Amino acid sequence: MLIGYARVSTNNQDRTAQKNALVVLGVSLQKTFIDQGFTGSNRAGHVERRPRFMT
Repeated sequence: MLIGYARVSTNNQDRTAQKNALVVLGVSLQKTFIDQGFTGSNRAGHVERRPRFMT
């Protein structure tokens, strides 16, 4: 099973190219996870805003 991860740092950026590249590599869209809008300068407290990533 392959799991994909794509990331864009602003909400204005398009994820399509990354998603398409993962599909070409054999990763299903159901197993692709995407972070959008997080950069080094605004990620403080990011785990609290993404509860699915909390352990």
